[in-house]
Amino acid sequence: MPANTKWIPLFSTNFLGVFNNNFFKTLICLLAIKWVAKGNESMIVSLASGLYVLSYIFFSPLAGRLAKTMYKKKIMIVSRLGELALFVIGSIGFYIENVYIVMGSIFLLGLISTLFSPAKYGLIRDIGGNEGISFGTGTLEMFTFFGALFGPLLATIISDNYNFYIMAGLFLIISAASLYTIYSLKVTESEPMKDCKDTIIPFVFEFHTFRFTRSIKGLNLIIFGLASFWMIGSFLQMNLLVHCPKTLGLTNTQTGYVLTASAMGIGLGSLLAGIISKGKVELGLTPIGGIGMTITLLILYFFQPTGIIFGVLIFLTAMFCGIYMVPLSASVQSSVEGRKQGDMIAYSNFVIFLLIFISAALFAVITKYFGTNAIFIALVVLILLMTMAMSKYVPGMFRRFRNLTKI
Repeated sequence: MPANTKWIPLFSTNFLGVFNNNFFKTLICLLAIKWVAKGNESMIVSLASGLYVLSYIFFSPLAGRLAKTMYKKKIMIVSRLGELALFVIGSIGFYIENVYIVMGSIFLLGLISTLFSPAKYGLIRDIGGNEGISFGTGTLEMFTFFGALFGPLLATIISDNYNFYIMAGLFLIISAASLYTIYSLKVTESEPMKDCKDTIIPFVFEFHTFRFTRSIKGLNLIIFGLASFWMIGSFLQMNLLVHCPKTLGLTNTQTGYVLTASAMGIGLGSLLAGIISKGKVELGLTPIGGIGMTITLLILYFFQPTGIIFGVLIFLTAMFCGIYMVPLSASVQSSVEGRKQGDMIAYSNFVIFLLIFISAALFAVITKYFGTNAIFIALVVLILLMTMAMSKYVPGMFRRFRNLTKI
C-alpha cells in the first residue's frame, strides 16, 4: 500500500466506529428522556455517560494484556463483530422503548470500546514508525472528532423526525462498513508476547503501572493532563445536551448544530496541532490550548451569550481543547517502546475514564444546585490547575511554550 494511503483503513474504521457510538449514545440521551418523567434530563445524560465509561475503569488492564498477547488487527476485527451484534440488541431496545435494554447496551458498547482502544492507538507506530506518531495521533483524533461531530448531529435530526427503521438500518450499515475497513488494513506488527503474567485485576494493575510511570519524569502528570481533556469534553457534551434546550430554548436539531461546532473545533485543533508539531511531540502547544480555553469559557460564563455568538465560542473552546490534547496523547504513545505500549495506553484509558465517570456524577450535582452555566466556570478552574501544574513539572513544556510564543 502506498505511503500516503496506508493510514486510510485505520482512520476509516475509527471514524465509522466513533460515528456509530456517538449516534447511538446521543439518541439514547434524547429519546430515553421522552420515555421517563420530565425533570430527569440531567439524570439520564449522566447515567448514559457513566455507564459507557464504567468498563474502561474495570477492564482496561485486560485490554492492555490483549494488546500485548494478540495481534492488534485481530482484536479490532473481533471488536467490530461484537459491535455489529450489539447494535442489533440496541435496536430492539429502541423499538420497544425499553430504557433498561438501551442502557445495558451502552454499557456493553463501552466494554467493546475498552478492548478496542489500546489496539487502535498501538497500531499508529506499527503503520508509521516513530516519525509517524504525531501525524498519526493528530489525524486519528481529527477523524475521532469528525465522528463525534456527525454522529450526534444525525442523532438530533432523527430524534426530531424519528423513524425506527432508518435509525436501525444506519446502525447496522455503518457497523458493517467499519468491519470491512479494518479487514483491509495492511500492517506488519511486532510479534505478540507468548507468556504474559501481568495482572488484570484493575486497581493492582493501575498501582503497578503508576509505579512504572514514575520512572519517566512528568509522565503521570501528562496522563492526568490527557485525562483532563476528556473530562472537559465530557462536561461540555453533557452540558450542551441540557443547556441548549433548557436555557437557550433550542430544538434537538439546533442543539445538534452546537454539538457539531464543538466537534469541528476539536477536529480542527487536533489537525493544527499535528501540523505544527512537524513530526515531533510539541508539548509547548498544551499551555496555548489551556490559555485559549480559559478565555473563551470565562466569556461564556460572565456574558452568557446566545445564538451564533454562543456557537462560535463553543467552537473556539473546542479548537483550543484539541490543541491542548494532541501533544499529550502523542507523548503518552512515545513514552515506551514495543508491546509495553499496550499497558501504557490501558493505564491512560483507566485514568481518562475514571475522570469521565467522576464528571458524570459531578455534572448531575452541579447542574442541580447551581445550573448549567456553572459548568463553564468549573471547567476554567480545572483547566487552570492542570495547565499550571504541567507547565511547572513536565520537563520542557514551559520552555517549548515560550519558544512557540516568541514574537
